Amino acid sequence: MERKLEITKPYIFLPICVGKTETKVTIFLEDEEAYRKKIHEFMVPVADMDADAQQYPCDYYAEIPIEAYLGEQLVFSADAPQVFMDAIQNAERADFDGQKNQCPRPLIHFAANTGWTNDPNGMIYADGTYHLYFQYNPFNTVWENMSWGHATSTDLLHWQQQDTVLFPDESGTMFSGCAISNEHSLLGLPTDALLFFYTAAGGSNAWSKGLAFTQKIAYSLDGGKTLVKMETPCLPTIEKENRDPKVYWHEETRAYIMVLFLEGNDFAIFRSQDLQQWEQSDRFTLDDAWECPDLLRLTSDTGEMCWFFWTADGFYYPGEFDGFHFKVQGKQRKAYVNKIPYAAQTYFGVADRTISIPWLRLDNDGRLFTGAYGLPVELTCKNTENGYIIVQKPVRELMQQAKQTAYDSVSGEKMLSFGKDKKAAVLKMRAKEDYQGSFTWELNGSAVTYNPENGTFCVDAEQYQIGCRYQEFLFVVDDRILEVFFDGGVQLGTFVLKDTAVQIKIPNEAAFAENLVYYIEGSNT
Repeated sequence: MERKLEITKPYIFLPICVGKTETKVTIFLEDEEAYRKKIHEFMVPVADMDADAQQYPCDYYAEIPIEAYLGEQLVFSADAPQVFMDAIQNAERADFDGQKNQCPRPLIHFAANTGWTNDPNGMIYADGTYHLYFQYNPFNTVWENMSWGHATSTDLLHWQQQDTVLFPDESGTMFSGCAISNEHSLLGLPTDALLFFYTAAGGSNAWSKGLAFTQKIAYSLDGGKTLVKMETPCLPTIEKENRDPKVYWHEETRAYIMVLFLEGNDFAIFRSQDLQQWEQSDRFTLDDAWECPDLLRLTSDTGEMCWFFWTADGFYYPGEFDGFHFKVQGKQRKAYVNKIPYAAQTYFGVADRTISIPWLRLDNDGRLFTGAYGLPVELTCKNTENGYIIVQKPVRELMQQAKQTAYDSVSGEKMLSFGKDKKAAVLKMRAKEDYQGSFTWELNGSAVTYNPENGTFCVDAEQYQIGCRYQEFLFVVDDRILEVFFDGGVQLGTFVLKDTAVQIKIPNEAAFAENLVYYIEGSNT
């Protein structure tokens, strides 16, 4: 089945019927000589409809920016019923703004309007704006069609989803990567250009059948709104599925550094003067670690500079880095209590702190989006009797925007409910040093307990082993997401609550010397 459309408006909207069989939808550009050039190809769930059906059962519309083809004729081809083809629309983005509010979503944890999300990508701060690019399937609530979505924020708490910037092509689907500014005026581009490194995952879609993974560059000349792909890879294939480049400028050795996942538990370090020619300077194996590497230089609580190599599960390794080689010093450590946070990346362009955001691996709960992102955290490190550890604290913007409630901290049985008002809650608590017994909370219908004697932390039926005798707790409750920062961020746990409506009860008030409740307002769109 085919349909031809004269493009008069800047977006194409494809009807999405979640859960149906995926069908290949191909979009061609047709010029005056009827020559067809493939510009997009996606796997889209399509309902099986009778030939005489008059209306397509659409759950939502997925948007494709198409402004570059205004005035052109596009051809849509798919093994799909006529009613699906007829439902494809060429429209303004504003015509579909209403679908963004079809279901509730977290307030200060970014979640896409619709579709599937996973790894954060290309995180960069430029001209007063925080950019969060992310692995994205606009066309379903499951993994497929890996693209780069885009969201922006000025406060790291409230986010606005923007146009999708990278779609799959003949070199593969768009896997994870990073961003830097073009401060050394390379690649024939101006200094204010933003540069994006990503993995073209060859062989991961039919269009790129037979190809391997390569590392490529895209750039933006409009502040990150649109990205232009450079044709030639900056790093050819080292191993078949090498991926997830993270690029830095290393001032001491005056070179750009790229860390890259290779295969198994192997990683590599590359160096370049021009961002085009890269030379491998190191290859090493880290037990249990794989993909999404990051190389961090953090400041300790005593002012020392420490290096850490970070991997997807939040496993990190203290060590030394000289611009060429990373040498592990000490044992593997875990940044997270459980496996919900994943593939965290740090921001480029923030001068006074290191900010990290992970993907939260949340199961779909019936809404039209899958996945969300963790609250941005500031990373420092601390020297302990067991060596250096990474400390994670919520970005300072959280408490700058938090408003204290009139919660009665004496009446322990009082339930604090925000009702239908969309708010996120922050609980700041400090235990009495002489208190004996466990701590208990009720949050959004979930029972939460901590036993300081044996270090167990429970959320409903799930039990986790954390540290003993923690005194300070910072809880962030947002929709069904609970994040807990223990003892100033020496441990971080992310959990799923039963309900999305924020309700809080702290029955054992006698346990706390400080017990404050705050809320944050606003919206994500």
